[in-house]
Amino acid sequence: MTSHAGAQDPVDAIAAVNRGRDPELLARKFEAMAADRFAFLRGSANLAHAELDLAAIPASPVGWVCGDLHLNNFGCYRGLNRLVYFDLNDFDEAARLPLSVDLLRLLGSILTAAPGFGLNRDEAAALAAEALLRYSEALARGKAFWLERETARGPIQLLLEQVLTRRRRDLLARRTELRRGRRTLLIDNQRTLPFPPGDELRDQLTDALRALGHLYESPEYFVPRDFARRVAGMGSLGLPRYVALVQGRGDPDRNALIDFKLAAPSSAAAALRGLEQVPWHDQAQRVVTVQDICQAACPAYLTAMPIGGRAFVVRELQPVEDRVALDRLARQAKRLADTLGSMAEVAAYAQLRGAGRMGSNGPDAMIEFGFELLAQPRPWLDAARDVDSKNAAAYRAFRAAWRDRDPRLIGLCKAAGRSAS
Repeated sequence: MTSHAGAQDPVDAIAAVNRGRDPELLARKFEAMAADRFAFLRGSANLAHAELDLAAIPASPVGWVCGDLHLNNFGCYRGLNRLVYFDLNDFDEAARLPLSVDLLRLLGSILTAAPGFGLNRDEAAALAAEALLRYSEALARGKAFWLERETARGPIQLLLEQVLTRRRRDLLARRTELRRGRRTLLIDNQRTLPFPPGDELRDQLTDALRALGHLYESPEYFVPRDFARRVAGMGSLGLPRYVALVQGRGDPDRNALIDFKLAAPSSAAAALRGLEQVPWHDQAQRVVTVQDICQAACPAYLTAMPIGGRAFVVRELQPVEDRVALDRLARQAKRLADTLGSMAEVAAYAQLRGAGRMGSNGPDAMIEFGFELLAQPRPWLDAARDVDSKNAAAYRAFRAAWRDRDPRLIGLCKAAGRSAS
């Protein structure tokens, strides 16, 4: 299977996938992508998939992949059982594709992020090789484990312990204001923006919260207190996204936050069309179903919901800070390598959970693939370098276009005023 698009102009590709998004947020996204090569990788999954030549590497089993397996898509979250897990945390691009799609995205992201950690090329290559080894061994074992406080180690274990001690009030303190005993969402114009005027969207989200209350048999929990637009992520930045402050387990200190995120089509499935995909009812059903298959436990209240005729993924808002600060480990080579290796194992566990589900190859094929990787890692490390090299070339072209105010990009941001300058 190869990309249907082949080599293409990176500016055209990025403009195409971002057309119709919020101009102000799109200007923020493009500015971030132009400033950092890893941020560019995070925001250009469609381009990376289109450039991927799977015919140039050994074949891999077909399975359920997250579709955007870079280093920032791992983190901690609480499940509905209130236990804390470390796992993949973004399935926007999820699809049924060769496992190599995720593997090369992960290895390529290590090489791309490493210079930002202050690491040289040889150090980056060693990290990628260790991650590949740990991924291969995890697949070859054929058993999907999960990471929680009792099974993790090093920085991931420390992160899990920190999250376990974090109180709901801590998140509310960062995201809300308390006035006269009543909480409202804090509009800081960075993580949250004012809610659109008018009652239609507010009524639609209120109806969605009411439906969640019935679904989870907790109608009082989801009684709304406030709404705002939410700013988060990189690849999805500019798509409609909202946050609701709800009653939770009691006003004001046990309020809760609910995230609403519009689900867009998978760029991985769009770019790699050699394999027929499941005919989903909508894109949110795709995201939630694959996430339910691949994660050890889903985030609290993860649900696919139609809102105003569009498909949204709904979940309890989780703090974005609940990720390992990899840059702080740069001078601790063994700890960094072990942490990245644990992430690679988590990726393998997710793929093993999907084995044999809805057209995926079975666990035996994945176990065999793990042994093949152990026997011949070199083609995959070479392919990862190619992924990084193509990302670097596309980044340079995009950065130049943004700095030169290319009309293909600026035209999408023209309503953002000074943000596009």
